[in-house]
Amino acid sequence: MSIASHLPTFIIGGSPRAGTTYLTEGLARHPEVHMARPFVPEPKVFMGPRQPLEVYHERFRGFFANAGAKPARGEKTTHYLTCEQSCALIRQVIPEVRMLFIVREPVARAYSNYLKTKKAGLENLSFEEAIALEGERPSPLPPDKAYAKPHDYLTRGDYATYAERYFKAYGRDRVLFVLHEDIVLRPEKLWKQIQDFIGVSRLSAQRLDVGVVNSAKEIGPSINPETERRLREQMLPKVRRFAAVSGLDLACWGYPR
Repeated sequence: MSIASHLPTFIIGGSPRAGTTYLTEGLARHPEVHMARPFVPEPKVFMGPRQPLEVYHERFRGFFANAGAKPARGEKTTHYLTCEQSCALIRQVIPEVRMLFIVREPVARAYSNYLKTKKAGLENLSFEEAIALEGERPSPLPPDKAYAKPHDYLTRGDYATYAERYFKAYGRDRVLFVLHEDIVLRPEKLWKQIQDFIGVSRLSAQRLDVGVVNSAKEIGPSINPETERRLREQMLPKVRRFAAVSGLDLACWGYPR
């Protein structure tokens, strides 16, 4: 059974502040790919309260009305990675879809997330204060956007938990995790993996590279080195577990094995 022509064949499901927009804009350059627009704000088709099946189909008909005969159709919503309900719902609505995730060294990702949240006016604490209170503060967003959890910084770096959930739901052959760091370190390998995974012809990394997208470097200072050291020690067990669960070589993150 093949995926209906109005449904996505793959989904970029996260993680936030790890390069999802970069991948989306790069794949939008590929002549065999149609990406659901806009990229920002994201479609968020499977976020929020559960809807009747036809509601999801109708939303995707709108996103892919102009896809033509392109064999690969994609949606990007970064909150899918951490949302258990979304994982199950996507599986129900599009059982054959392929799930693509890009992850980043968790402390760097958390700090970038913090800077972006602060810029959006949703954070008034220092990074250190925010981390100390993670999981204890109410969301500043309305109930219909509760899924966004803007103060979840390190929590989103528990990649092993989320990977296990998606591997169990979809099987390892339909879930791919790639590394943010490979955008710079191994771009050809990164784009080859992704294009093979979504089933399109291989183009060079140079053809698909869109340069720096959505960077947080210009919106705040660098992380305090002592804070970074302490948090990396804290995240070490989770990084090791993710390496074991995913089978990925995480040497570029610089954690002791």
